[in-house]
Amino acid sequence: MAGLREFDCAEVLESAPAMRQALDEDGIFVVRNVLSAEEVGQLRGILRQHLTGSGVRLSLGRTQPNAAAKVPALSFIFAHPQIVQVITQVLGESNVVFTGHCDIHMNMLSGWHKDSGETVPGGYFTGPYMTSPDCRVYKVAIYLQDTGPRDGFTARLGSHRYTDLTTGEKLTARSHIGDIVVFDVRITHTGQLPDPVEKGLKGLSRVLNKGQRDKQDPQWVSRLKAAYWKAIGRRDRLSVFFTYGAPNSFTYDFAEANMTRQARQGADAGSTGLPPRLREALENEGVSLCDASSK
Repeated sequence: MAGLREFDCAEVLESAPAMRQALDEDGIFVVRNVLSAEEVGQLRGILRQHLTGSGVRLSLGRTQPNAAAKVPALSFIFAHPQIVQVITQVLGESNVVFTGHCDIHMNMLSGWHKDSGETVPGGYFTGPYMTSPDCRVYKVAIYLQDTGPRDGFTARLGSHRYTDLTTGEKLTARSHIGDIVVFDVRITHTGQLPDPVEKGLKGLSRVLNKGQRDKQDPQWVSRLKAAYWKAIGRRDRLSVFFTYGAPNSFTYDFAEANMTRQARQGADAGSTGLPPRLREALENEGVSLCDASSK
């Protein structure tokens, strides 16, 4: 069984056609050695500092929606020259769009899903987004620790062409510190799936919250899960997700819908404009902006 297609950051220009082919056929690829150990350490510090005292309790972990606006210290990563180069090459556009979307996670659990808004009221897109070649909205995932078969990014290859969640061969990205995962937002994927104990805790939280997806986990349930992880020696798991797209209506629809979603997730997660230094950094890298304050 072949693995996910992988490329080296030092060979992005030469690999651009193969990366575009990987996105078209598989919906995902991995780029090795994009970030330095120092940059990953910087990100880990930013996430730990913010999420230990702020953010939202979801999926038995913590997250900060709208992190591009709410965590200004992250600004350097969205305009990182090597990441922008990868996205520019795969989109083949002179004006790549940063959607403004960013979520940061700590110790969250997951289930099989797509990031194209099928479970969100109103959805993220209008028009035939599952079949249109113009729907080119891509996420960058950065895991701030080496990942294994259980806690890596797992996707169903080619599933960005299908609406169901069962189509496609399952493969896990064994990413290392410094790597990035680039994927089509329509691909079916999951992060760390819950074990039987965690499934029980997630079910309990869902019952207590009366099935409301955006409502925070009860604090005592979150503490139970944290105690469970400590007892079994499970390490902290930190990750960053953010999104770019081609300059067209699919990207703008995705950006607007995500800002609306993020505004609903927690009282402190309202949509605000991007920090001025991020705007300047993106513009210096030739990246266009698509956030609430740029409309």
